[in-house]
Amino acid sequence: MPHSRTAFLATSFALLFIFAWGCRGRLLEETEEIGLVTYTGMCDASAAVALDDATLLVADDEKNVFGVYRADPPGPPLETIRWDEPLAIDPDNDEHPEADVEGAAVLGDCIFWITSHGRNRDGKWRPNRHRFFAMRPVRGANGLTFEPFGKPYRELALRLADDPRLRELGFDDALGPEGKKAKKLAPKSAGLNIEGLAAMPDGRSLLIGFRNPRPGGKAVVTPLLNPTAVLAEGAAPEFGDPILLDLQAEFAGKSRKLGIRSLAFLDSLKCYLIVAGPHGEKKHFAIFRWSGKPEDQPKLLPRLTASVHRAGDFAPEALIVYPGGDKIQLLGDDGSRMVEVESAAECREGTFQDGQCEAKYLLDPERQTFRSFVFSMDELR
Repeated sequence: MPHSRTAFLATSFALLFIFAWGCRGRLLEETEEIGLVTYTGMCDASAAVALDDATLLVADDEKNVFGVYRADPPGPPLETIRWDEPLAIDPDNDEHPEADVEGAAVLGDCIFWITSHGRNRDGKWRPNRHRFFAMRPVRGANGLTFEPFGKPYRELALRLADDPRLRELGFDDALGPEGKKAKKLAPKSAGLNIEGLAAMPDGRSLLIGFRNPRPGGKAVVTPLLNPTAVLAEGAAPEFGDPILLDLQAEFAGKSRKLGIRSLAFLDSLKCYLIVAGPHGEKKHFAIFRWSGKPEDQPKLLPRLTASVHRAGDFAPEALIVYPGGDKIQLLGDDGSRMVEVESAAECREGTFQDGQCEAKYLLDPERQTFRSFVFSMDELR
């Protein structure tokens, strides 16, 4: 009898384990299937805005192009727009033409964009990465077109480093000498790197968010008070007081201090949503909500942060707030994802390795993809 009871218990526990494991796998599978959708024709999605409740405009940080996408169902771009000429960049004769667009925000009838203003991975100065610019969407008989607004501004990083309030935070050291190589000032090391841009509640100003530097382990945001005048009139930029934010989150029992990877103002909730991440590797991301008041610190949103991490190698880069105010979309930069190919002929020369290459090196743009997921405002309340 005792032997039969032992066998019964062992069988029961085995069945329970199999059931629990099966449920676990199914739940993870369902989370990933439901949560992520895939767009095609681009892989380095780095910044984006909603044009309306059904359409988004996405920037590629490796090319000076924008893709107009239907939000749902996901698929290829409805239109691709080259923006080299308005940026005064010649892709045919410039050895390093990429502007490295990293942030976007809508003010009035204009879309403002900001590039990283950072060096390359070797610490070399890249002039084309120093652009602050805007465009105006125009709907006419020929559909939707985009017109440049004003003139791109190229000295934003220099003016930031000159500001005494930011000099105290080490911005001059993070920028380093103009035009000269400084290995330690690469963006993933100690160099200046802009990644966030958001409209401010006054409807006139923009908030700039920095991935680097992080003085004392704190992320920095600073207001740009006159963005329209900077582009339309060539006015010198006027900055508000910088604010230090504690974007700290715990991963696998270890606390990490993060910088800003994306930033958006939610008018319906009167707060900012922040995607935070490391200045180096593409992991350890967290989502925060912040009142926008200097005396308040951001609050971690654990549910959304967990959703990002359940998506595996998803690297969030762009927040989109839709005009209807009921949903938010998070886009990932999948340019570094490895893609299986049949031969080296499918990849840029020198990038093929062991039957794979990074997505951004695929010669066929239709094979390039980026992933995204949508969540509701209710998850932020």
